[in-house]
Amino acid sequence: MNKRIASCLAAFGLAATFGTSVAQAQDVCSVWLVENSRFMNVPFGMFHPDRSFVQGSTNPRNNVNTVDLPVNVGVIKCGQELILYDNGWNQTEYHKMTGTAHWSPLSKQIAQLGFDANDVSKIIIGHGHWDHAGSLDEFPNAVLYVQREELRGIEWSLNYPGHERIRAVNDSPGSCNRTPACGYTPKTVDQIYGKVLRGKAVIVNGAMDVMPGVKIHPAHRAHTAGSQLLEVNTSIGKLMFGSDAYSSWEAIRDWEVANIQQTDSVQQFLAYEKCYKVTGGYQNCVSAHEPLSYSDKYPLTKNSWVGMNGGRLAEVALAPGESSRKPK
Repeated sequence: MNKRIASCLAAFGLAATFGTSVAQAQDVCSVWLVENSRFMNVPFGMFHPDRSFVQGSTNPRNNVNTVDLPVNVGVIKCGQELILYDNGWNQTEYHKMTGTAHWSPLSKQIAQLGFDANDVSKIIIGHGHWDHAGSLDEFPNAVLYVQREELRGIEWSLNYPGHERIRAVNDSPGSCNRTPACGYTPKTVDQIYGKVLRGKAVIVNGAMDVMPGVKIHPAHRAHTAGSQLLEVNTSIGKLMFGSDAYSSWEAIRDWEVANIQQTDSVQQFLAYEKCYKVTGGYQNCVSAHEPLSYSDKYPLTKNSWVGMNGGRLAEVALAPGESSRKPK
């Protein structure tokens, strides 16, 4: 601060207040959640084996308890910076295979909040699977943040010795069930490495302070080789985004495993613990696929509404001076 201005403020007893308020305003971010699509009729035991006894809907084809899972993307505004945590997907041919609904292009979904895709400056992916890193080409100006270990994990998956049940490419229903190498589809890998090769990526090695109020935490093997969490400071306290390391908020609350397809369960529990330590509990842990999302039963997302094609949005926290973007 200019010394002359500082001395004038001091004369009125304002210096300390001025300095503190500016710093706080810079460190507090606004957060929204967008449902990019919804996986329909997922067998509950496959998603959340510790709670497979919980009643979901019943699929008439096989009489199995099933559940619908949102694909949630975080939209984070810190000052003039617009950040996405996770990135949804835009390979529409995968809809036929996965039984998804309510999908819309992510760039159009964030436009419902008044944001332009060209203004997204950073995309921090929890991991590189197709439903979390599949829309990078919709955001040409954004810099990708990806863990070095995730790139190594992708390489391992794509080069795994040939076995029909162990494969990276989702090209048929069920091809990815319970296999250690899957989820890195060709178009998604092309987008991830396209960012890297064009110099539009930061390859993260462990923890990183992205900017004031925004910090990456490694969660390697909590879902994939290079999973990462994102701490964001907001007006309701610190949030912790967890992608598929935090697939289920109920699992974090009750200390149960979820979405264990490629997960080291010990590392998943350590990722849960990180949220408890950083945020002071489980309420502010942001889940990628929690079935209770956009309802009062997941309090973080209860301030929600329905947008284009039935996809849902939630206003989670507003920074000082930030106007609500929820339709009236």
